[in-house]
Amino acid sequence: MPRGRPAVSVVVPFGGTTTEVEPLRTALAGIGLDDADELIVADNSGGAAATLRDIARVVPAIREQSSYHARNAGAAAAKGDWILFIDADCAPGSGLLDAYFAQPPAERTGAMAGEIVGEPGQDALAARYARDRKVLSQTDGLYGRGRTVAATGNLMVRRRAFDELDGFVEGIRSGGDVDLCLRLRDAGWSLEFRPGALVRHRHRESVSALLGTFARYGAGSRWLNERYPGLSGRWPLSPRELLRAGADATRHALRGERDQAAFRLIDGAGLVAHNVGYRSANSAG
Repeated sequence: MPRGRPAVSVVVPFGGTTTEVEPLRTALAGIGLDDADELIVADNSGGAAATLRDIARVVPAIREQSSYHARNAGAAAAKGDWILFIDADCAPGSGLLDAYFAQPPAERTGAMAGEIVGEPGQDALAARYARDRKVLSQTDGLYGRGRTVAATGNLMVRRRAFDELDGFVEGIRSGGDVDLCLRLRDAGWSLEFRPGALVRHRHRESVSALLGTFARYGAGSRWLNERYPGLSGRWPLSPRELLRAGADATRHALRGERDQAAFRLIDGAGLVAHNVGYRSANSAG
């Protein structure tokens, strides 16, 4: 037993290119594993992650292009009592695993959600927007407000609970993390929050890529709403909302608040993107 806490298997799905492998190596270098822990990279890229074998177990995940399939493949190879899912664009700190177990989880805790913050060194407009809006925050953002679901960018799941539910739903590109949390709840497991267990997320750096993410969220929202009626509707889009965003942007611009002006314009574009995505398929590639 490392440091008085359970052994942890860290699972990272990777679907990137060869040029993204070294940044992932750098991000994972400081995670601070003990002897009983393990690091698994589930390669959903077709082989690009092979060079990471010196720091991680690299397992193939090739049946479909889907992060949820990759996470399941990584979990199937894992040996730990707990599985920590983090994303390839997240950088964990050396104290991450210990921070999760600073307070012992309850017997029926099926998952624990750590915090996700934006990488402070990113200066692109889209990244600044995501940090300002706390897009992936587990405590005060897109996921944290309801305190009922969490994102797989930083999610610790009890192996027994994960196996009981047969892992993530596959064949989809968005919404699988929310679905897993809801199924855990329905099976009598609880979700705890660990704001001190923190990773830094590297956000999209172009506005078009950011809007593509919002469109993907829209597709996932529709899929979730079909499984859990009333749970996840479209983001509210109306001429009034768009006019309000434009008026706010103009007001900020006149005050010289350039970032806030741009952010309100992105707010409006994000509403449109989410609604477009809501009408799209959520099928994995």
